Amino acid sequence: MADLFISYAKPDRSLATELADELRERGFSVWIDQGGIGGAKNWTAEIVEAINSCSTLLVLLSPDSVSSHNVAKELQLASEKRKNILPVVIEKVTLPSVFEYPLVGLQRVYYHDRPAIFNALELLTVTLRGADVPSAVGQPSPSDRAVRVAVLPFDDLSPKHDNQWFADGMMDELITTLRGLEHVKVPSRSDVLHYREHHKKSRVVANELGVRYIIEGGVRKAGERIRINASLVDADKSEQLWASSFDGNFDDVFDFQESVSKKITEALKLQLSPQEEEQIETRPTENAEAYELYLKGRHEQYYLTKESYERALDLYEQAASLDPKFDRAYIGIASVCCVYFREYSKDPAWIRRAEKNAAKAESVSGETFRSLYIRGMIEWLQGNIQTAITLLTRSTEMDPKNYIAFNVIGAINQQIGNYDAAAKAFRRVTEQIETTIGYFNLLGALAELEEPNDLQEIAEKALPVFDKHIAREPLDQNVIVSRGYVLLWAGRTNEAMLTANTLLERNDLGANSLYNLGRLFDKLGKPDLFVVLLKKAIEHGYRETDQAFNSVEDESIRDEYEKVIQGLKEILEKEKG
Repeated sequence: MADLFISYAKPDRSLATELADELRERGFSVWIDQGGIGGAKNWTAEIVEAINSCSTLLVLLSPDSVSSHNVAKELQLASEKRKNILPVVIEKVTLPSVFEYPLVGLQRVYYHDRPAIFNALELLTVTLRGADVPSAVGQPSPSDRAVRVAVLPFDDLSPKHDNQWFADGMMDELITTLRGLEHVKVPSRSDVLHYREHHKKSRVVANELGVRYIIEGGVRKAGERIRINASLVDADKSEQLWASSFDGNFDDVFDFQESVSKKITEALKLQLSPQEEEQIETRPTENAEAYELYLKGRHEQYYLTKESYERALDLYEQAASLDPKFDRAYIGIASVCCVYFREYSKDPAWIRRAEKNAAKAESVSGETFRSLYIRGMIEWLQGNIQTAITLLTRSTEMDPKNYIAFNVIGAINQQIGNYDAAAKAFRRVTEQIETTIGYFNLLGALAELEEPNDLQEIAEKALPVFDKHIAREPLDQNVIVSRGYVLLWAGRTNEAMLTANTLLERNDLGANSLYNLGRLFDKLGKPDLFVVLLKKAIEHGYRETDQAFNSVEDESIRDEYEKVIQGLKEILEKEKG
């Protein structure tokens, strides 16, 4: 029987058969009822057998399908049989309860967004062209002997589920510790957070993240008593290499972190240098209460709102007050002050406060990669470009895996038009961690060079990273638009145009996505659509006025573009009034 089963309502038959034909062209085996399921047709044994035999059910969502009893039965049966389910949206609808439960937590893709559909199916381990499901892709190639391991979000198992800060803190600390080891590569925090809400088999997670090993666990905190469990899995062999649990007081949390880190490195057969062993054994503070406040502050800072920054600042201040030698607390204060100055207030007092706390951190521990990074950010915010680059470069020399500092160095050089230096910095980012934003920044810098020899090669290498991200987050508009640029840079102009035209049909794009789609059309030789989409972006709340006019590819629209920007400035003046 076929691997894919398409469930649809009779009025959507033409769309369903069109999709089935395209899937077959790409090598998928598809079962579809060519007559269309109608109320008068019996729900036959053949349909039940097809669902039992398939690996994935695609359910087309439309006003007709959500009112179809037979589509509901197909969906329920697939859910009961634990089949993969991919909801494909023809038209936005409110789901009835009989649909809502089987589809809860599942990401949806849009019918006209073919790349998202194809990529989602390939990463749902559907058999393609009769081949077996590939093993995890994280195994090192002969030229890359790094051990690739992902630390998944820890579960909050506390009675009231009110200690997510603790669960995230354990995850963050393990990511930081493992990333500091020379022969280990670890996906970023943002890459793994997806799996807090979307639990998948370890083999699928490993394939999506490009790793072989997975660390997962949970925490439970009741008063000062804590329980932490963790395990290490070889996803390629579906084998648990190590598992342990820890009971104690919060004062003992550092013992747990050190023990887990060492056990994991032993299980992975890593030979640690004396410096790496010292790094694992070094404690950020001896004051457990200060450390708890610090973890809570960091948790608040990740919410990225004005209010959460203010709460984080207060928590960091409390931590520093409890332990005046806690350098990370001072770095946290300085970091929030920089963000607050950049996003919410241009009061120089925020910069002075950041400088003061960066100095306090260095008075405790001397210059560290963290303090040099913060000082570089402070200089950048004050417009001292060369000083900022010098400090950030020194930060990367102290920690060659500090991809965040490399990313800022790239952004600064791109800002001043030094695209060669920007590309070199962004290249260091992608060497450390493969993310869509890292590749997009690198490709954007290379595209500005006169002879970007490896632009096409890197764009082709970046496409699978974008495809996997979209498969995990099919509603991430910005990445879907960015993928169109990557196709263009890869020399696949027709596919880039197809992606752009498909996105143009959507009515759910946000302001930034509309603007970036307009710029993509400009680069594809349709400058008139740039202006149209820019106006639409402004209607949807786009408020950036500092875009360089030389970003317009076609001079014929420059005057009209400038008029639109002037109109935006007038809107901003009215909104201020």
